[in-house]
Amino acid sequence: MKKLHLLLALGLALALAAPPAQAGPVIQRILKNKQLVVATSGAYPPLSAKTKEGEFIGLDIDIVKALAQSLGVRLKIERMPFERLIPAAASGQVDLAIGGISVTPERNAKVYFAGPYFVSGQTLLATQVVGAGIQSLKDVNRPGFSVAVARGTTSEQATRQVMPQAKIIVTETMDQALNLVLNGQANAMVADYPYCAVAVFRNQDSKLGTLEKPFTFEPLGIALPPDDPQWDNLVTNFLFNMEGGGRLNFLKERWFKNPAWMRLLP
Repeated sequence: MKKLHLLLALGLALALAAPPAQAGPVIQRILKNKQLVVATSGAYPPLSAKTKEGEFIGLDIDIVKALAQSLGVRLKIERMPFERLIPAAASGQVDLAIGGISVTPERNAKVYFAGPYFVSGQTLLATQVVGAGIQSLKDVNRPGFSVAVARGTTSEQATRQVMPQAKIIVTETMDQALNLVLNGQANAMVADYPYCAVAVFRNQDSKLGTLEKPFTFEPLGIALPPDDPQWDNLVTNFLFNMEGGGRLNFLKERWFKNPAWMRLLP
């Protein structure tokens, strides 16, 4: 018994003397700076948008606000073009990137993904005059039909795969692609369904229409630097708790079923 007590005491002493587990580099940076740095395009309502006053709003913004609050740190949002979001997260320039980012194998090879927190898909947006002649995607996959897409998005990838014969016009942002449709410079645009649904509502005078069912399946996730598995685990569990507690569904209802926020947009 004396030997057993001695061994237990020795084990306890070694445990107390062992160094505490170290947080990963991303978590260490966040806690040290007391700041969560997030990259988003701010051009993808209702997920990520900017108001007339320059404030970021949307489902994605509410998620990262809640994450920063749970960590007890400030939230800093850096706006950048969509195609820079994955590189910014992959290089550790930001702590995470969010804003309608579809989870694909190509992107997942560069970053961790937490989620998905929302499931979307690509659809076609056009005026009702143009849309009246569209019965299927075969009707747009022809040389005389022009389709606008935002650079570096899964919209561009899907359009090149599904409509290789169409004239593809690449823009820097989805809003620029939408303006081409509104101005008659493009027959249609391809974008995620949430963006197209908002565009229809915001431009009622232009009489836009979209396909009722997206032609792709795209889960959306939060892109994280690849050098901190603990950070990925933390954000994944945070989303799991948001969904399990009903908060995520509450936010989806707020941003997708209540159009009151649209009056805040430019």
